[in-house]
Amino acid sequence: LHVGWASDNLRKMTEHPKIQERLPGFRIDMGYGLHVGWAIEGAIGSMLKIDASYLSPNVNLAARLETGTHQFHVDILFSESIFCMLSPEVQELCRKIDRVTVKGSIQPLALYTYDVP
Repeated sequence: LHVGWASDNLRKMTEHPKIQERLPGFRIDMGYGLHVGWAIEGAIGSMLKIDASYLSPNVNLAARLETGTHQFHVDILFSESIFCMLSPEVQELCRKIDRVTVKGSIQPLALYTYDVP
């Protein structure tokens, strides 16, 4: 199973005539942003509903990478930190897309995507 397969199948499902009949123009566009690092977990909400929230610069970076999938037109975008954790065999299937400096940082960051064979 790979990300492209899942996204392709979801796209095909949205093209089904009955879905398009009920929801004209409906489509699904999913992107995944991956980064690794520390985070603080906290409970937020009320007495009726409590949700977990994760806070850290690393969580913010993962969210920015997810947003970047739309800009780079890829399904998955991950940081150099994730790339370095991959085996050499999997690294060969990855493609370096860009080197960027994100807002609030002075350290350039390499961005990668996974090219499915």
